[in-house]
Amino acid sequence: MMRIHLASIRRFYPSAPVLISKKGGDPEEMEAHRAEFGILYWMENCGYNEALLRLLKRCETEYVCLLDHDTVFLSGPKPLIDGLSEGRYDLVGIEERIREPHGRGWLRFAPGYMDATFLAFNLGSFLRRWGLRGVEWKRTPDVWSREFHYGICQKLERHKYLLPFHTRKYGWGNLLKDGETHVLWHQWYGSYRKRPLGSDDLRGAVGDLEKAERAFFADYPNLDLSCLTPAWGPECDIEAERRAVLAARPGGLLALRGLAARLLARLGLRRGPWT
Repeated sequence: MMRIHLASIRRFYPSAPVLISKKGGDPEEMEAHRAEFGILYWMENCGYNEALLRLLKRCETEYVCLLDHDTVFLSGPKPLIDGLSEGRYDLVGIEERIREPHGRGWLRFAPGYMDATFLAFNLGSFLRRWGLRGVEWKRTPDVWSREFHYGICQKLERHKYLLPFHTRKYGWGNLLKDGETHVLWHQWYGSYRKRPLGSDDLRGAVGDLEKAERAFFADYPNLDLSCLTPAWGPECDIEAERRAVLAARPGGLLALRGLAARLLARLGLRRGPWT
C-alpha cells in the first residue's frame, strides 16, 4: 500500500518533499522507497502524536499536506491548494462524519473536525501564530472520535470538506470527492495487520478488510467506482446525532445528569436516587 501511495504522490508532484515517520522494522523497504521516490524518512519508536509533531517541525515548506499511508491520489490536489493560497478557506480535508458501509452506524463521528487522512493548510502561517502547541485540541464533549491534531481544525475555522462515498466493491474504503472530481482513495485500516487483535475498531471486521483490500489491489489503477453511495449526507440530523453521542458515552451521560441536578437545585427540588 505504501508503494502505491508514494507513486500516486509522485504522479502529481514529482519533486515535492515527502517526509515520513515510520514506526517498527522494515528499514530495507524504506530504503527502497527512498531510492525510487526520493523521500525523506525517519525510523522512530514513538506514538502518533509525537511523530506528527516531529514531522511538522521538520517541514520547511509554507504549505503542508498530511496524508495517511493508506491513501492514493486519483487526481492532482493543486486546485485545493490554490484555494488555500487564494484565501478562499483555511483548511482542506474530510470531516469526521463517516458512516460504516451497509448502514452499520458511525465509523468516525466528530463534526467540525478533520482526520489526517488528508489535511492541507498553511503550516508556516499556523506555526508563526500558534506554534506546535497549537496542534493539540481543546476537548469538546459532543464528539465520538478524538484526535490530538484537532486543534488545527479549531484554530483554522474556514473549512473545505471533501465528501466521502462508499463503493460496493471495495467494502470499507472511501472515495473522497470535490464536487464531481475524484480526489483521493482511502483504504480504511490499511495497517490492520499490526493492530492488536480484537481491538474495538476492528472487532469482527478483519475478514471484510482483507476482502476489500484484495479487490482494491486486483483492480488498481482501474478502480470500479460505480454504484457510489454517500458515507454521510445532508439528510443527516447532526444535532440528533450529537445528542445520541452524549447519551451513549458514559462521560456524556454523567454530564447530562449533572446538568439535571443543577436545574433541580435551582428549582428547589430534591434530587432523586438516579442522580
